Amino acid sequence: MRPVQTALNVLEVIAHDQPVGLSAIARELELPKTTVHRVLQTLQAAGWIAMDAEARGDWTITIKAGLAVGSAQHATAKLRGAAFPIMEELRTRTGESVYLAIREGDTLALIERLDGPNPIAHAWPLWQRGPLHATSLGKSMLALLPVEDVTHYLDKPLTRNTRRTLVQPAALFAELALIEERGFATSFRENWPNENGVGAAIRDARGQPTAAISISAPTDRVSEVQCLELGPPDRRRGAADRLGTGKIMN
Repeated sequence: MRPVQTALNVLEVIAHDQPVGLSAIARELELPKTTVHRVLQTLQAAGWIAMDAEARGDWTITIKAGLAVGSAQHATAKLRGAAFPIMEELRTRTGESVYLAIREGDTLALIERLDGPNPIAHAWPLWQRGPLHATSLGKSMLALLPVEDVTHYLDKPLTRNTRRTLVQPAALFAELALIEERGFATSFRENWPNENGVGAAIRDARGQPTAAISISAPTDRVSEVQCLELGPPDRRRGAADRLGTGKIMN
């Protein structure tokens, strides 16, 4: 059990002091650098830590690790910071709640939320995971994934959050093609029975859909038609494009 305890200790130091280098970790834990190096390589291979994008040689926990313990504050700090003014702009323009989420494998997690003047009663808790296919956030990202990744996702049983959640692969494939063509996704009572949403994906420096931004509103305040009119497609694309750069993604 000692190697496991050592790995947990190293991970705890990184989470607390990140970004932090090998030497600092070794000093704090009073361990040989060679031992810490082996642990770092193991944790990196498992996807729990990564080299900091700006502090060369220093380590941070990954989004995967952050979500596993219910938070990923450091790993998403740049994205949230860059997104905040754009989210505020959308909230001011629409008067509705604006969400920001990241993709981790086949799931998404909400990492920021700006509630409108009349917030949704069942607002999604921050850092909570959810399926990609039931929300405008998730579908906007799913639509930009390679076909083989989409096929792999749809080969698994899909959760039906409401009676309107699309779980038929053929129907989802058709909708994803439409989403890719028009540049944004919609979710009409698919994640919550009384909520509509419209969202657009954010690409990283490699062109991968790693995050998304959306506007959500209760159906008694915003109909499906009104939801589509919350902002012209070029504006929704613009908000996502202004965030879609590796400079703000860790």
